[in-house]
Amino acid sequence: MTSPVPPSSPASAASPSPPEQSAGTPVPPSPIGRWFGVAVAIAALAIIWYGFSTAAMSSGFVGTRGELTISKCDTEYGSGGSRSSGSHPGKRVMELACEGTFRSPDGDVVDRSAMLVLDGNQGGGDGDAISKIREQDYDRGYKPGYKVDVNRSSDGGLYVTSWLSIANCLCLGFLAMIFLGYSITCVGAGHFPKRDIGPSYSEGTATLPKWATSTENWLWVIGGIGLVLAIVFRILLMFAGFASLLI
Repeated sequence: MTSPVPPSSPASAASPSPPEQSAGTPVPPSPIGRWFGVAVAIAALAIIWYGFSTAAMSSGFVGTRGELTISKCDTEYGSGGSRSSGSHPGKRVMELACEGTFRSPDGDVVDRSAMLVLDGNQGGGDGDAISKIREQDYDRGYKPGYKVDVNRSSDGGLYVTSWLSIANCLCLGFLAMIFLGYSITCVGAGHFPKRDIGPSYSEGTATLPKWATSTENWLWVIGGIGLVLAIVFRILLMFAGFASLLI
């Protein structure tokens, strides 16, 4: 004989149990994640443009090849050094800006107010050019009339041709391509890298349309393969530089 079920109390009847949240309920997108994705996408596109365009100009295959005849240079030193044309022994050159006249080999392109800005933090093309220019006159940091082989873009910018500069810029451009792919999930699904803000990366990609996920995957593949090849290329150039010192 079964015992009777006790009637429910009025308190329990008046307060029904809250419905359980389905495990498959999608997490709403985060506005912070979308704005973060927009910022990442803009920065990535700017870096991609800078990296690939600079690599193309440093190769010498585009633009106008020629020589810059230096008239004067200004040097910016590290460790609190001021911008000047003097010599500061023991201080690292951060930037060397040289003015002069650019002339193409056929003489068709002449720019008498050309400017070449060299980055002292970059090895290879810029670093070698800085060393060669400053070797002309240690007291003033330059020797007027010294000529440097450069490549001129359509907007008048000058670049030193260098394989190492090409490798560095390609690494930068392909790395930015990977971040551009990541920004698609942030913009489309509101994903943010911090936990508990918007959906996770896997949840976000699951809500994206097929064309968006395909675009993101291709950016990851092209950026990843390109980055690996650019790094290998740079390593080979580094070993080639060491080998040239031993010969």
